[in-house]
Amino acid sequence: MMKYLMLTTFFLSQMALAELSIKLEQPQLLLQQISGADLGITPKLHDNEGQFKQLINDSLAAESYLVLLTELKKQQKIETMSAAMAYLIGQLSLQQQQPKIAAQYFKQAIKQRPNYGKAFHGLGLTQLQLQQPVAATSSFSSALQLGVRDPQLYHYLGYGYIQSQNFHSAVVAYQQAKLFSPNDRQLNQALLYAYSQAGQSAAALSLIEQMLNHNQNDKSLWLHRANALLSKHDYILALASLETAIRLGESNQQNLALTAQLQLQHGSVQRAQQLYGRIWRNHNNPTLVLEAVEYLITSSQFGSATQLLKKMQLSTTSPANLQSRLAYLTGRLAQLQGSTVQAAKAFERAISFNAVNGPALLALAQVKRLQQHSHQAQMLLLRASALDQVKLAALTEHADLMMSLGRYSKALALLQQAGAYAPQQLSIGENIKILQRIISQSDS
Repeated sequence: MMKYLMLTTFFLSQMALAELSIKLEQPQLLLQQISGADLGITPKLHDNEGQFKQLINDSLAAESYLVLLTELKKQQKIETMSAAMAYLIGQLSLQQQQPKIAAQYFKQAIKQRPNYGKAFHGLGLTQLQLQQPVAATSSFSSALQLGVRDPQLYHYLGYGYIQSQNFHSAVVAYQQAKLFSPNDRQLNQALLYAYSQAGQSAAALSLIEQMLNHNQNDKSLWLHRANALLSKHDYILALASLETAIRLGESNQQNLALTAQLQLQHGSVQRAQQLYGRIWRNHNNPTLVLEAVEYLITSSQFGSATQLLKKMQLSTTSPANLQSRLAYLTGRLAQLQGSTVQAAKAFERAISFNAVNGPALLALAQVKRLQQHSHQAQMLLLRASALDQVKLAALTEHADLMMSLGRYSKALALLQQAGAYAPQQLSIGENIKILQRIISQSDS
């Protein structure tokens, strides 16, 4: 008699942990406080705007920016303004957190004077605030080409490239900014982020080591270090860096989960259990914990899987699919540890919570076969074969059941369905040929 159980078991055991990545904080856009010098009248006002000079000078000296902005806007139409006046109102609007209005005035300044570099600079800032990063980087590039020499401009340019996911250009921009401010912590953090996103792990590690020499207790640096080491597949050192970040107060769920995964695969299962328990307590994310249980089961670490399952106590109001998955995993543990009766009860409970839990249907069918309940097993396999998740495994298991009952033609039909569904599985084609020969010989 042919057995297809090995194929079925293969599909059940290919459970892997979801691929997680380190959660890194994005650089923040911090605008410098506008000063009177920034609001200077360059280029010159139109002659008919001269009447506002005293008001402008007095208001700037008194830092009465909002009053000045309100007065200037109501005294003149934007279409008739000089580049200088439009730029001034644009800067005032930007300082008062009115980026849409600021953009209109900066564009007017550029219309009046196309080579007005500082107006392009201001327009770029408004575009960043309006979440238009591609346009912002274009404006900043124009400002640089027109001779604006503000070191902060490179920082803004880098931020724009980060937001538009042009990470290699962000690296170049931040490196230029670093030439002016080599010890600026915020700038170094931004450059680190750009290095990480651009895949420049060696450069990131070099900068990280320099920064750690000055501050060993910055958890973000240890996260960046772990990220760079992961890209180099140095899992042990990456794990050590993550654990250091956690010791320094890191509590982001994604980073805790990644650390737990690495502990499962490259470190201590006991430590992984502690981290998953923490995720369960503090973040109430059963999906991550159940995934870890699956991994432990397929790794034959039944004791650890049992301990982790004990930490999970779902309430009666928990989603049915989660309760179904938990019951299924409880049954798998019982099944693999030889407790068939307990396994059957758990699988039935899983199906009661979720009638289309494919792995539970398939697993219960296998238990029913062992208990010599062939008809019940067949009904369960028919239900399972309608689900893509376990269709191939259900068809091959059903074919094996039919073979054991001497129903060769039915077994052949099921195998042919399996072959049509998964033509890449060459072993199914070979078994079809063998079964066809058996049927042919029996007929003759």
